[in-house]
Amino acid sequence: MKFSIARKIVWCFGILSGLASAVWAQNQWIDSILPPDHLLENLPWMGEDGKIESKGLFDFEDLRSSGQKDLILIYRQSVPVNELDKPHNQTLVVCFFDPKTQKYIKNFEDEGGTIQWVKLLSGPTDKKASLIMQRDDLKGNQVLKGFAYLNGGMKQVLEAVAPHVFVKFLGGPDGQQIACSSKEVPKDAESAEHVFSWNNLKDQFAEGKSPGMAGWTGASIEIPAAPVTEAKATPEVEQPDQTKPQTAAGSATQAKSSHPSKGGWWDEPIDLNAASTKLDTELVPNLIQKGQIAVLGQKAKAFFTAAQKQGIGAKEVNSARASYYAAVASAVLDSGDKKGANYYLKTALSFQADNQDALALKEKMK
Repeated sequence: MKFSIARKIVWCFGILSGLASAVWAQNQWIDSILPPDHLLENLPWMGEDGKIESKGLFDFEDLRSSGQKDLILIYRQSVPVNELDKPHNQTLVVCFFDPKTQKYIKNFEDEGGTIQWVKLLSGPTDKKASLIMQRDDLKGNQVLKGFAYLNGGMKQVLEAVAPHVFVKFLGGPDGQQIACSSKEVPKDAESAEHVFSWNNLKDQFAEGKSPGMAGWTGASIEIPAAPVTEAKATPEVEQPDQTKPQTAAGSATQAKSSHPSKGGWWDEPIDLNAASTKLDTELVPNLIQKGQIAVLGQKAKAFFTAAQKQGIGAKEVNSARASYYAAVASAVLDSGDKKGANYYLKTALSFQADNQDALALKEKMK
């Protein structure tokens, strides 16, 4: 009996020693990867059902489709105990195992605001697995990011930013699709404001309901840009004086220099007033009525960017932006979405507080 007890004691001691060795080895490779003043944080993992559960302080996933488990973890800088609950940056780290050194080596990290969730998304082939995450961007917005193992390293393949990003993952013939909206979780692709699919040609996620959809201009949910400042290095573009009579030669010269823009709906060089009127009175109501607000945002963004590049003054561009968002707010209000209209109205006034279109709509909505 005593001998049996002694054997059990030795057996238990052996198990505890083995666990201690494993913990020591774990701490050793983590300490070799991360800075000495780090604090590991729980990894919020989104499952297939959309629920977010903790996977502990780290996880092993086959990001490279190589049969080798890669290390994923999140850490923050160490702070005093009384500051643990304060807002802080988080860093997502991906490490690959090196068979030669038998160690994990840090390959990639992304630093920013609090990470809401992380998900491993399968693609059309095993080699297109993507690590998707949602985090705060430290500017009051949320950002959806995607990374994939391409050309020997982790590369960013998706970025979508909005004040709020709600996501639903959908199955598709060419891999999973990412449906996004800024107000609520979309039910399907049709109800989503944006749908991203894997584009094999670009090796990244492209907006559209099928890979390589024509007209895609960037994997990004547009948020209102900050009011632009005067570009001192760019000379103002001299606009023709419409009040002065033009000679036949002058008219021919002007007609020759005017041509359709790459955006497809305004002419070059840009006549800000004429193009803005077309945007606000034609494109805005037509596209919103068709439910194509994402397409509208892309067309407007391309136009205002082109106007800035041509040297049109910041005051004029911001005034045009304000009128545009006021037109969007009005159209959204007509569709019965007062909450959305309020959002776009506030955006309009942020560009120009005394914009007459925005103020008139504000009075109407009281």
